[in-house]
Amino acid sequence: MRDLIWIARGALNLPLYLVARASPVWPEVERDVARLIQPRMDLPLPESIGWRETVRALRHRPLRSILYTRLRGAGIAWKLAARLLAPVYRGAVALEITCAQIGGGMSSYHGFATIIIARHIGQDCLFAQQVTVGYDDRGDSPIIGDRVRIGAGAIVIGPITIGDDAVIGAGAVVVKDVPAGAVVAGVPARVLEHAADRYGARRE
Repeated sequence: MRDLIWIARGALNLPLYLVARASPVWPEVERDVARLIQPRMDLPLPESIGWRETVRALRHRPLRSILYTRLRGAGIAWKLAARLLAPVYRGAVALEITCAQIGGGMSSYHGFATIIIARHIGQDCLFAQQVTVGYDDRGDSPIIGDRVRIGAGAIVIGPITIGDDAVIGAGAVVVKDVPAGAVVAGVPARVLEHAADRYGARRE
């Protein structure tokens, strides 16, 4: 019975998988799926992910929103495909992403009420719910490095740079550059420690 239910649910998501698989952004999407399955930065990503795991992962609405953002930046045909798919395979509620350069492995486990406007988002970045990344009165948006984790309710605004492996605590307000590997929290945010001290050396 479980197998029949899985087949039915998988069949419903199969068109979404086939479009993603055929698109030029498939390598990034594949890493998005891997990061969703394995969120820990101190453990290696799965070496390979089968189509069944990918179809199952595409039931996750924030992942769909990320996929549509990637497709919209891949050309007119793929932008149209995203527009046609979105009403059928709905993304996360109130998750808005605007960024021309997004590395693979982007994830958001809830994504509700989250706005992300950035000049660049690196590889393997995690955004929690109710996050705001965007412009301030200086007129530009942040650059997000690789493996950055942004906690629930955090605000990251302005022409600033968030360094690789930085961790931004829940509810933090970040208006200045964050050094690579730093853990920041507070209003305004300040450096508390370095990520390596809390999580240990990251394994490739």
